[in-house]
Parts: sequence; structure tokens; C-alpha cells
Amino acid sequence: MNRLSRRVLASTVLLAIGACAVEPRLPDLSARAPTLSGFGQLDVPVTTRSAEARHWFTQGVLLAYAFDEVEAVRMFKVALAQDPACAMCAWGVAWQLGPNINDTDRTRVPEALRYLDIALRHAGDATPRERALIEAMALRYAHASQARETAPLLAERCAPGGDDEPADPLDIAYADRMRALAQADPEDPEILSLWAEAEMVATRDDWWSAAGAPAGHIGELTAALENALRRHPHHIGLNHYLIHATDAGTPGVARRALGAADRLGALAPGSPHLVHMPSHTYVRVGRYGDAARVNEAALGAEAVLRQTQQAQGFDISKDWRNHDQHFLWFAALMQGRGDVALAAARGVAERAAKSQSIFAEYRRSLPVLALLRLQRWEALIAEPPPAGTRGLAQVLGAQARGVALARTGRLADARAALVQVDAGTALVNRAHPSNKAFDRTLRDMVAASADRLRAEIAFAEGRHDAALALQAQAVLESRRADESEPPMLGAGTRLALGEMQLRAGRHAQAEQTFRDDLAMQPGSGWALDGLTRALQAQGKVADAHRLQASLDAAWVSADEGLRTRR
Repeated sequence: MNRLSRRVLASTVLLAIGACAVEPRLPDLSARAPTLSGFGQLDVPVTTRSAEARHWFTQGVLLAYAFDEVEAVRMFKVALAQDPACAMCAWGVAWQLGPNINDTDRTRVPEALRYLDIALRHAGDATPRERALIEAMALRYAHASQARETAPLLAERCAPGGDDEPADPLDIAYADRMRALAQADPEDPEILSLWAEAEMVATRDDWWSAAGAPAGHIGELTAALENALRRHPHHIGLNHYLIHATDAGTPGVARRALGAADRLGALAPGSPHLVHMPSHTYVRVGRYGDAARVNEAALGAEAVLRQTQQAQGFDISKDWRNHDQHFLWFAALMQGRGDVALAAARGVAERAAKSQSIFAEYRRSLPVLALLRLQRWEALIAEPPPAGTRGLAQVLGAQARGVALARTGRLADARAALVQVDAGTALVNRAHPSNKAFDRTLRDMVAASADRLRAEIAFAEGRHDAALALQAQAVLESRRADESEPPMLGAGTRLALGEMQLRAGRHAQAEQTFRDDLAMQPGSGWALDGLTRALQAQGKVADAHRLQASLDAAWVSADEGLRTRR
């Protein structure tokens, strides 16, 4: 998973923690949690005399593995209420109040420390394994019991930082501790799962390079997860974390998680997120139909879960619909199922209607991005522009409309749209000047959008060399956005370059562009179609014919216009 995907709408807040322990508080004996099913099975050892505490502790671990930290906290608190002397039940609350892969925020650490006090108070009754986990969590939160080890880390946290979003030294120290515990007991799937989460939080660089090289300990972790899954193929945490560990790699790296992807949804059919997760792998290896299928299933699981929790008097604590529909948008686009993609885009846009955030502007722009990707020019020109005052909606909306205008011969209107794009670009650049991943991606997105429109205008004016140079620049500028999950610009910029090369009669160049796209998006019907046309234009009829079966398979569910246009 890349940095942007891990941090969209998540703030990194550095919290200075005092050296004194917080007074412990008694557990909440009235704690309640919903009874949920379909999140998997697990046999987790825990020291407690209470069968009820053991049950709720196990449920808490399962919900934690499903990335539903609010429900996990509720369940660990119920477990602690059933057995106030259960050290690991208190540890579970502390664990889920802290940083995670999707949100490295530390604002709840003071509450976590209070539960760590309870865990440490009862650690004498725990097993050596449990005490090691409690001590590791105390290190993570700079508990007073770990003062000697954490003092230099706290000093390091206070040093001036830059814009590159470094990992918290405490997160790094915790990951190192969990790595050591996993190496000491490689047969323990829970400890390995905890290390996996900790290592991903602590590794702030992109986990894999464009060449498939891992960052930090990610390569070692991936191999450990693969080995453990040979012994524990149905373990929820191991399957989930292997998908995350590989989904931002090359298609070859992502294929290492295919077994986990094929297993996970069936292991936890009640978890919207775990039903969705295989699509992270599927879109990287060209299984776009499966990616669409699991996201449609995830949306169904979300509806059932929402109803289940409300029937028990609980509001749903995690709304995955935007993420699932966003993935469905991309998967359906890759299948050539335009109406499905557009419906998913409108669902995401409607839920973002009232938000004033810049990411909401992006979400409101998904319908125009879908129409642009589908080349539905007249529908795009008629589409109402996405609303927003932060510049991004203006850029994405005007760029998409401007491309449609240029492609349909309305050059004066296309140039007017470019003026809007440039104004919105200036607004985004002024508001997001930092070197943080999200700001850099925003600047790259608006630059790519502006160059895409400039390229289309130049092409319509007959300046083909200039147009192709601008579109090639847009490909470079869109890289960061299209490495996100899913690709924020729909992975369409390189395809647009190939199409422009075909229109300019640069057939050999188009062939290479579409081959490059297939290396990034295996099985893409769009790239296969473009490659077929490029080969045919060069008289490479036999080569084009050999692609036919792959193209037919890619477009099996595509809109009729795509299936018949060749």
C-alpha cells in the first residue's frame, strides 16, 4: 500500500507523552458491544477464568483484524468487564486505541495508557507470552514502565521535522520489538499478525518500488506471512495482512497474495472490509471481474451489518461504502461496464455532497472522470460540473469537459475550459504547497489534468508533436495518483497517450505505450484493444490475431460499443 492510500483523510498528530503514568481506572462494568457474526473463526489463547471474557476477547481480535477498531474496543471492554483481572483484555483496548495502517493518529494514547496500567497491574497472572505483548505495547505508548528505553525516543520525537511525514520513533521501536517476538516464536500467527500491522505503520516509504524492491522489512515480513499461511491457511489476520503487504507492488508482487485473496472473503462473509479486500489484489493482477464482484458483495455485507447493529441499538462505527464503491468504479471501468462504473461514481459523489473537504471535491468529480474514461463526449459536455471551492473540482470538471469539447471540434469552448483549469490549478497549488504525499499528489493531479487538456487542444490545432509531448508529460504527472488504491485518475492517462499516438499515425509508438500499460494493468481490455489496432495499422496481422482471445476475455462483460468497435 502506498503512502497516499494509507493517509487520505488521516492526520498524523504527534503527541508529547509525559513521563508519569496515568492513574489506573476501574474497567467499565456496564460495557456493551453488539453480537456480530461472520467475521471468522479464531482460537486465541488468553489467560482468564471467564468463558465470556474469552469469547469477547476473541471477538475483539477478529474485529481488529477486520480493521473495525471501534467495535474491537467495545468488545475488549466487554471482555474486561467480564473479568476485570484479565490483563490481555485491557491490553486489547490499549492496542485498538492506537495507530493503525489507515490512521497513524495518536490522540487516544492517553486513554490507551489507562488501560495499559490495568494490564500491567495484572500482568503477574499472565503467561510469559502475554507479558511480552503487554511490555511491547507499553513501549509503543511510552508508558512509565518503559522509561529507560523510551526516553531517547521521546527526545527524537521533539526534534524539528520536515514535510516527509517520518514514522514516529515509538512506532518504529514497537515494530522492532514485535519483529523480535515473531522471530523468537515463528509458529505464533497472532504475534506475526501484530508484527505485520506494526511494520506497516512504521514503514512510511512506499512499501515496494516500481521495480518490485521492498522497503525496510516489508520483504522479510511478506515472506514470513507466506510461510505462516502454509501452516495456517484460514487465519484471518495473516490473509488480510499479506494482501496489504503486497498490494502496492508490481503485478508480480501482488500475485503472491492471490491465494489469500481467494480465501479471505469466504472466511469472513460478515465483514464488509474483508469481503472487499481481495479486490486490492485482483485489480493489480487483471482480475477486474472478480474485483467488481467482491465490492458488490461488500456493499451487501455493509447493508446487513448496518441493520444488525441498529437492531441491537448500535450505530455502525465504520462506513466502508465510499471505499468499496470507489473500487467498484475502477473495476467496472476496467471491465468496460460503463453504466456500472457511472452508477458507482454517482453513489460516491452523492455521499460527498455536503462535505467541504478537497477530497470530497475529488469524490464529487468521479462521474466526470468516469465519462472521460469512457469517452462519452456528449454526455460529458451535458454533465453538471462537480461543486467545490477548493480548486480540485474545478480542475477535474473543466478538464474533462474541455477534453470532450476538443474531441468534438469545439475548440473555442475547450480553450475557455483551460482557463478554468489553470485558475483551479493555481488555487490547489497555493493551498497545498508541502512535500507531504497528499499535497504532492494533488499538485500532480491538477498538473496532469491541465496537460491532458492542453494536449487535446494542441492536437485539434494540428500541432501533433506538441500534443504528444504534453500527453507524455501528463503520464509522468499522473503516476502518483494512479499508484493509489484505486487509481485516482482511473489509470487512463497512458491509455489517452496511446490513443493520441494512434490518431497521429505513430503506430509503433502506440504499440509500445499499450504494452507498457499492460505491464501495469494486466488484462486491460482498453490496452489490448489499443494494442490490437496499433498492430493492425503496422500490418502485424498475425500478432494482432494472437491477442484476440485475450481481448474477448477482457471485454466479455463490456458495453456493446466496446465489444464491437473493432
